[in-house]
Amino acid sequence: MDVVGRQPLKDTAWRPAALALVEALKRRGLEAVVWGHGAVRVSNPAGEPDPDDPRGALMHPGMRQEVLCRRHQGDLWWLWVWPGPTRKSPSDLEPLCPLLETEKAADRIARVLAVPFIGSPDGGGS
Repeated sequence: MDVVGRQPLKDTAWRPAALALVEALKRRGLEAVVWGHGAVRVSNPAGEPDPDDPRGALMHPGMRQEVLCRRHQGDLWWLWVWPGPTRKSPSDLEPLCPLLETEKAADRIARVLAVPFIGSPDGGGS
């Protein structure tokens, strides 16, 4: 069984790929930022609550996703970061794609953060 490395990366080999991923995500209309230790945090502004609705801001966390660069199968990969089963559990890490497959990573992240329009064939109503 291949175990994903959880330790922060000691070098910065991931950084150029992270910057490229941020740019690819921005071209898809998402907001993204490089975070320390190999992480990229992404959000979809279309999924954010109305800024004039305080209850909406409390009840809806928005559409956000984090991906993390770690070693997987001997190479650097982007990994999905999913919440653990309980609040005190560590996050679950799931392989997304190899580090240099920027467009594939951006497409998959954009699909997860997509906001379907009402009446669209992929959900959202009739």
